[in-house]
Amino acid sequence: MKSKEIKLIALDLDGTVLTDSNTLSDRVKRSLEKAIASGIEVVAASGRPYGSMPKNVLEIEGLNYSITSNGAVVHDKSGRRIHSTPVSENDVISLLKITEGHDLIFEAYVDGLTYTDSRYTANPLKYGCSEAYVDYVKASHGHIDDMRNFIYTHRKELDSIEIVCTDAEKRAQIRQLVRDNTSGFYITSSSENFIEFMDKSATKSSGVEWLCSHLGVEKKHTCACGNADNDADMIEQAGLGAAVENASRLCLDCADIIVPSNNSDGVARLIEIIIDINKQDSFLI
Repeated sequence: MKSKEIKLIALDLDGTVLTDSNTLSDRVKRSLEKAIASGIEVVAASGRPYGSMPKNVLEIEGLNYSITSNGAVVHDKSGRRIHSTPVSENDVISLLKITEGHDLIFEAYVDGLTYTDSRYTANPLKYGCSEAYVDYVKASHGHIDDMRNFIYTHRKELDSIEIVCTDAEKRAQIRQLVRDNTSGFYITSSSENFIEFMDKSATKSSGVEWLCSHLGVEKKHTCACGNADNDADMIEQAGLGAAVENASRLCLDCADIIVPSNNSDGVARLIEIIIDINKQDSFLI
């Protein structure tokens, strides 16, 4: 039996808070509002850059902070960047050199905005995007014909670099090449066809850790919930780690509890459990 009053909940959005159709259910929204009303700090912790965060989540009254770009940036309610860890210039140059000769679809996050290879925005479905997220991809701030040049030009101000690739063997090859030839990257994935590169100290877990220090919340009083590999570190490090039942194997292995899927309002169920935990100030794990 452990004392586990939860004071902060960090929630992934896509595949966790949001349904597969990229929507926020009424039940989940009400549960977020109920958690906030009970005094819990609810934090959105997303792989998205701030400019692509869903407004219906950010506009929830009392949701005061968001962790974006897989932990590279923390924003306050006004959208102000209060903490950031950009990719180092040397690592950006190394990544471009390592992948030279490979025809890859790149994305890059700069100052909370998404810049994407114009081939991807022209035909997202060709590169593995689901129907529900086509409009999201097409709404990228920049549709760039030469992403390698764009990335090099902005090499000192990148929060994150992504590669979109439907070829599993090529994804594995690129991951290994980067691992073997660099040491400064945190490499993860928010969905099957993505490889995401941040500074090695920029993870969702580090974003939660920074925010906890900023707010004076001990790690043992935190909960984190997600569905993809890029959520696993914050789930593992939280006082209470949760995963939706359709999460990746890595997430499930890191979680203390499993809740229903994102399509079955799993986050709402998690918040019900947490509110009950806080009433009892104890629970079994």
